[in-house]
Amino acid sequence: MAADVISGEGGAVNGEECVRLWKLARISKPAMGVCSASDGAVLRAAGISDWQGVYTGYGHTPSVLPGTKFQFIGATRESKGATAIASGAIMERTQIKWSIEAGGFIEFANYFACCEGAITFGAASASDSSTPDPSIARSCTINLTGCEELREMEMNLISRNPSYVTATTDGRRERDVGNKDGNFRCKIYTKDASFPAESAVEEVEFGVGDGLKWIMKWAIVTLTAPLLQIEEGMFEADLAGEFTGYYNGAKGNVTSPAGVNWWP
Repeated sequence: MAADVISGEGGAVNGEECVRLWKLARISKPAMGVCSASDGAVLRAAGISDWQGVYTGYGHTPSVLPGTKFQFIGATRESKGATAIASGAIMERTQIKWSIEAGGFIEFANYFACCEGAITFGAASASDSSTPDPSIARSCTINLTGCEELREMEMNLISRNPSYVTATTDGRRERDVGNKDGNFRCKIYTKDASFPAESAVEEVEFGVGDGLKWIMKWAIVTLTAPLLQIEEGMFEADLAGEFTGYYNGAKGNVTSPAGVNWWP
């Protein structure tokens, strides 16, 4: 590789373990107009700016979860990359995936956006000094009726962060902490068409191995979709649900495998 081409080997995100990739997008939405003096041409000028990003990794509990303000530093081994100012980023969504049938590791994706300030490209330093030992998805379970033959599952934690632009943000879209939400989906093989009841409200447990689990209390089942593959001889189904903080007046919670509440 040419000396002036940056390698992805040795890259990292500050404070995160087993990162697979990071990506940033700096976005500009120019002001646009046509007037009597523009000779039929469209005019554009600097308008509203924004930035958003994502990083993915192996593991069941990333160090930053939705609704948290943090400093993002994404770096390469050449100490190049991008840096947000302190507390300049806010986490919007965490997606955790279990690819049981594929025999892979448990994976996560963290989606974040501008909370305050600009993102800076250039010199950046971050490292991962942890021991790589992510959990595998094999044999992980979900505690829903009929889901014993689980193929894959996904859980999303969401902070519905409101965005705003004012005279003090210098044309930049910024965000603050919003309401908490979540959802899940799973794919199964099925033998007897036994599924959760329509609109059933459940305390859903997502196993991560060694007796540990994510808990979403409560979730309402929103999709049950069996599919009989006659030619292939397979009976399978998709299930999905969405978080609700209360059920029949009882307050729920979303709790990590370490026993820490993400909500409330």
